[in-house]
Amino acid sequence: MRVAKTIRCKIWKATRAKRTILEEEFENLQLYLQTGIDDGLYSANKQQADRFFKKIKKDKQYPISLRNDLIRIEKRDTKLVTYWIRIPVHGRRGGLWLPVKPHCEFPDEYDISESKIVKKKDEFYIHITIQKEVVQKESCSSILAIDLGERVIATVCNSLDMRPIFMGREVRGIRRHFAWLRKRLGEKKLLKEIKRIGQKEQRIVDAHLHEISRRIVDEAARTDSVIVFGDLKGIRSAAKGKGKRFNRIVANMPYYRLTQMIYYKAQWEGIPVLKINERGTSKTCSVCGSEGKRPYQGLFKCNECSYQANADFNGAKNILKRAMDYMSTAGVAVSPPITEPFLVSSEATQLVGW
Repeated sequence: MRVAKTIRCKIWKATRAKRTILEEEFENLQLYLQTGIDDGLYSANKQQADRFFKKIKKDKQYPISLRNDLIRIEKRDTKLVTYWIRIPVHGRRGGLWLPVKPHCEFPDEYDISESKIVKKKDEFYIHITIQKEVVQKESCSSILAIDLGERVIATVCNSLDMRPIFMGREVRGIRRHFAWLRKRLGEKKLLKEIKRIGQKEQRIVDAHLHEISRRIVDEAARTDSVIVFGDLKGIRSAAKGKGKRFNRIVANMPYYRLTQMIYYKAQWEGIPVLKINERGTSKTCSVCGSEGKRPYQGLFKCNECSYQANADFNGAKNILKRAMDYMSTAGVAVSPPITEPFLVSSEATQLVGW
């Protein structure tokens, strides 16, 4: 299976001459797209612009689209940076070598796909899309179940030891803080400031989500696990009837972004990811299967066997049990104890589609 990944590289302390050449290439692209005038634009970059940008909006900046066969990446042992990237520009035979700092290491083997240069404020970034061939695991030793919740965005439970790992407690607080800020700024009608803090909020939350998804995938790799989480529809429907404030908090939680980050990181490592129906997992006892109650948001109590536990942990255990049941009915050989390796069927792997 061929998988793709984008590595964001910040152009780091380029010389004034190189910076000027890059600025000219970028500005000439904007001039060409807005007016059709070619005031000195590399021919391949011009062709890429014609190919990708059909409808042009005024006052919008467009990235330089780079053809994959014209990009070169080298790892050098220099004091300034480790990686250098060569890009094609007008008037510079052989291209322009730029020092970059990527957000993660480049793998040992990969193919470069079409990439782009973007400008944010006064900084330039090269988004390099790479591809590699990955063999997805057909057997795993355990299940890593994830419950997506309101107070803790991800509660993780592994069939190897059943101990809960709570990740992302801070995300809810960040969301509530920025919601409060938007309300206060809205009262003062500071619309530009509301837009600015919205972008800041997304950057902060995304940083946390990347960290959480990385921890989950690393844990799955360490324990040789298949990753399983519930269908997102269950979260939205579960919030109904619990008040406007609760509905607003749940609606604003970035569940979809987190699951997408988990999925593409796991795909890159060849780790299977399954999505199952989580309906009722928050109300069902993970010990006896009876319907229980939640005296408050963080606690689950069973009416039959008197079991009580953290509500998110109870939900993660139910997702894990449901995954085991599904794999059994799908014709997958799962023998107790559940720490023994099991096969992931081709039918089950189809559930990773979004």
